Amino acid sequence: LDILKQYSVKAAFLVCGGTSDDAKALMKRVVDEGHTIAIHSVSHNYKKIYADVESYLADFYETYMCVYEATGVKPEIFRFPGGSINSYNRFTYQQIIAEMTRRGFVYHDWDVSGEDAVKGADQASIYSNIMNYISTDGTDRAIVLLHDAGDKEDTVAVLPDVIQKLIAY
Repeated sequence: LDILKQYSVKAAFLVCGGTSDDAKALMKRVVDEGHTIAIHSVSHNYKKIYADVESYLADFYETYMCVYEATGVKPEIFRFPGGSINSYNRFTYQQIIAEMTRRGFVYHDWDVSGEDAVKGADQASIYSNIMNYISTDGTDRAIVLLHDAGDKEDTVAVLPDVIQKLIAY
């Protein structure tokens, strides 16, 4: 958040909720600083949440309530844990999207990944993974996936370089 503020860049944070005081304060800060807050998953237990539509909705609701209680914001955007179509949700994702859309939520996904969740990811690989898929002629838009978990020091370290390069385009 400090880096995004330094460069006057807004981002979307697809969160996993959390009930600790620290988690609540972080979600509140995201909203207070003008970023979008959206729903990801509270559990990341793919077998459980993708067992059927009701299981997904239960996980979603738990995350939603964490965000709402911490921020007062009713998030409208969601993203599937594990990506849009994965080996766990391939039989339920269309039903989930249909039900979520019926309930007024908007489904979003990324189209460029820094691959920072991959074992062995470092600053150089994260940077090149992003830049290899970004158009440099200004005609393309990208939704870049990065993670902000506590063990993502390389993601944080490379973020200023990524932002500066993208601003230069």
